[in-house]
Amino acid sequence: MEADREDINKEELLKDEYYNLILPDNQRVKDKLRIRAENEAKIKQQELYKKQKADAITNKRNMKLKKEEEERERRRIEMENAQLNYEKFEEAVKNGDGNLNEIFSTILRNTSAYELAFPNYNMEDGWDFRLLTTILERNTSLLTLSLSRKNLGDVEGTKLAEMVSKNKKLRRLELEGNFFGPKTASAFADALKKNVTLRYLDLENNILTDMGKDVSGMKDLFQGLQSNTMLISLNLANNYLTPEVGSMIIDMFRSNKTIINLEFFQNKDFKDRPMNAERKDENSKFMSVGLYITQIDKIKQCLKENYDAYVKMRTDEWRERKRMTNNYEDNVQTQITIEAQKALDDTRRKEREDITSLYLNCFNENVKAMEEDFNQKVNEFFAETKARLEKKKPKKKKKK
Repeated sequence: MEADREDINKEELLKDEYYNLILPDNQRVKDKLRIRAENEAKIKQQELYKKQKADAITNKRNMKLKKEEEERERRRIEMENAQLNYEKFEEAVKNGDGNLNEIFSTILRNTSAYELAFPNYNMEDGWDFRLLTTILERNTSLLTLSLSRKNLGDVEGTKLAEMVSKNKKLRRLELEGNFFGPKTASAFADALKKNVTLRYLDLENNILTDMGKDVSGMKDLFQGLQSNTMLISLNLANNYLTPEVGSMIIDMFRSNKTIINLEFFQNKDFKDRPMNAERKDENSKFMSVGLYITQIDKIKQCLKENYDAYVKMRTDEWRERKRMTNNYEDNVQTQITIEAQKALDDTRRKEREDITSLYLNCFNENVKAMEEDFNQKVNEFFAETKARLEKKKPKKKKKK
């Protein structure tokens, strides 16, 4: 762009020299020509600016279209891979044996029970767990899934989070007593941004903060919960939560107004007690550190506010439902009354029509009888008249 401006300036200088040579004495003409040249230069500069702006917009649009095309291609590949995996797992379910495989078959056919717990199975086998999470992505029958105390780690936790992000039926997920760490917490943060059905999540007795050393997963989890509007109960008890996590929970409640039950107790980390600190238990040299009392009070206050709003919402819903039910019953009663009145009107109209028809029939019969009698008398009159005319008159006797 600077080069173009230099070219324009050079052209103006050459024009000035040319004007000075051909018009040395006419200043007015020189000024007009100068103004015209300046206007032409401005027009060229504006056209150049418009062209550069249009090129920039075109490049930006092309880049956006290219990114969208790449994203569509990536999603298409993911869907194809997911379909292939699903078909492979479906074939494995159909050809497998054993009671566990029968349970997987019911999940695959969407005929499973509402609740599934796997009480007698250990899910350490990666193939079985991958199969379970894959077929649960499309399941529409299971409402409660319990995988508590199955010795699951972050790999299985990430798979579960991917399943939750795609499943559209699950209401309750219990994962208590496993070995889920910060990676699982981060994975569930992304899943809860997409899921719109999960209402209860139990992560009690895990290592989501790596014994208080890594709170990045909890940070992601509570950031994800800021935009979630379905989860109402979250159990994070016994996960070594620290005061830093307490601050994250309070920040989460500034945006989240749906969680009404949050278990965060028994989250204590044991640290060495200073030598000059007062000891309440002389047999222990450790002190327990968890959330601050002020943080606990603030969290309880936020939970109470959310609970009050939840109760009010449910009460309003109940009243609205009752009003709609009453309106429906009133409408039904009104409809019944209208139909009864319509039936009565139809009956009365039919009775009037029958009476009218009866009178019309009687009138028509009387008219018909009168016509027949009249015609008969007319015929008799004509017959008598004809007979009287045809009767010969007696001859008169001649006078003598």
